[in-house]
Amino acid sequence: MLLIVLLPACHTLRSGEEAAGKMAENLTAPRYEALPAPPLEAPPPIEPPPAEPAFPYLIALKAAPAEIEVFLNGTVLTGKDAGGGIKNFLIETGPGMLRFSAPGYGAQEFFTYQIPGMIKDKQLQIKLEKEGGFLDLIREIPTGRQPKSAYFSPTGDRIFVPLLDESGVDVFRFSAAEQSGQNGETGAPAISFERRLTVPESNARGFVEAMIDEGRREVWVSNMEENRVHIFDLDTLLYKTHADTGGIMPKVIVQSPGGEITAVSNWLSQNISVFDSETKELLYKIAAGGTPRGMAFSPDGSLLYTAIFDAPLIRVIDISQKKVSKSFSLYEGDGAARHVIYHEGKLFVSDMARGNLCILDAATGKLLQSRRIGPNINTIILSPDGKRIFASSRGRNNPADYTLPGPEFGAVYALSAANLSTEEKVWGRNQPTGLAVSPDGGHLVFTDFLDANLEIYRIRN
Repeated sequence: MLLIVLLPACHTLRSGEEAAGKMAENLTAPRYEALPAPPLEAPPPIEPPPAEPAFPYLIALKAAPAEIEVFLNGTVLTGKDAGGGIKNFLIETGPGMLRFSAPGYGAQEFFTYQIPGMIKDKQLQIKLEKEGGFLDLIREIPTGRQPKSAYFSPTGDRIFVPLLDESGVDVFRFSAAEQSGQNGETGAPAISFERRLTVPESNARGFVEAMIDEGRREVWVSNMEENRVHIFDLDTLLYKTHADTGGIMPKVIVQSPGGEITAVSNWLSQNISVFDSETKELLYKIAAGGTPRGMAFSPDGSLLYTAIFDAPLIRVIDISQKKVSKSFSLYEGDGAARHVIYHEGKLFVSDMARGNLCILDAATGKLLQSRRIGPNINTIILSPDGKRIFASSRGRNNPADYTLPGPEFGAVYALSAANLSTEEKVWGRNQPTGLAVSPDGGHLVFTDFLDANLEIYRIRN
C-alpha cells in the first residue's frame, strides 16, 4: 500500500501564512521610535524702523565737485556758504530721499535716516564719480592712520601701504580677476586686508616709503623715527633685518637698475645713504646740497637724479664720484621738487609748492614743458606702458595746519606723458597722497592720507 504524506506541504503553507503575517506587521508598525516634537521657536523680533533725524535737520556738506546739487524728494535745496568749502543745507521736513548730483557725474542717493550715520567730523562728505571716463571706482577700504604711500607687488596680488602714524605697513590681498556675483553677473575684483607688517620689539611709527627688490624677494620700508630701513620677506611677509641709514629722517628708497646698490634719501640730514643691496652694508653717504626727496637712477646706474624739496631743483649725483656733478633748475623763484621719474631720456618732476608737473631733458636739464596741474601736486608715477603719468593733488591746505582737512577734497590726475594734457581726473577725499598702478596696468590705487582710506580704480583702456 502506497502512502503519500502531505505534511511538508501543509507545513510550507503554514510557514507562508506566518511570513505574510509578519510582513503585514512590518508594514503597519512604525519603523523608528517616535521622537517628541521640537519646541516651537519664538519668532524673530521685529526690527524697529530706522530712526529718522529730528527735523528740521542741518547738514554741513563738503562735496566734490563743488557744483553739486542736493535734492530732497525731487525738490532742489538751496545751500548757504558756511566758509572753508562747506555749505549748509536745511532739511525742514522728512522722511525722504536725498539725491546728490552734478552734470557729468553719477548721482548718489540716500534715505534721510541714513545721513546721521554718515556724518564725519560734523560734516557730510560726498564725492561723485565721473561718467564716461576710463577710471572706474571699484571700492574704498580703510587703512591704518596716515597711509603715506602705496605699492603693488611684482605679481600684482598684494598692495603694501606704509603708515606714518602707525607702527607698521598694512598689506592687502588683491585679485584682478573679476568675481562672479550670486546670479552669475560679473562683479568687482576682490581686495581684503591681509595683515600688518610690524618690527619686532619696536613701537616706532613713521613708516614712509617702500621699495620692492624682486630679485631678492624683499620689501624695504623707510622709518623716519628710527632712521632705519626695515626689510621683510616678500613672499612670507616675515621680518628679516634692518639697516641704519646713518642719516636723519629717511624717505624715498630706490635701487640701481642692476640691483647692486640701494639709495635712501635722508630729509633732515640732507644726504643720501647708499647700501650694498645684498649685504645691507652702508657703503657711503652723499651730500645732496638741499633737502632730498624723490630719486631716480639713470638706465645705466651711473647717475642718481634727486629732487630737492626746498627749491625747484634736481641734483645730479655721479655714483662713481659719490658727489653732485651738476644741478638742473626747473625755473627761477620758489618751488619744491618732490618726485622724479626717468623715462626715455626725460625727467618728469613734481613741484609741490607750485602744483606743477615739469618735463626736463635728462642729459642737459633743459625745461621742455611745465604745466600747473592742481594744488599740492604730490606723488607721480608712470603707467607700465609709459604713456601716462598719474599725479596726486592733496588739494588746498587747511590754513591752520596742513595735517587738518582742507577746504576741498584732493584729486588724482591721469596725464599724457607726451604733453602733460589731462586725460582724466577723479576726486579723492582728504589729501590723496600715495599712488600705485598694478603691473598689468589695469588698476590704480591711491591713499587718502587724512582719512585712513585706500581707493581702488579700474583703468579701462
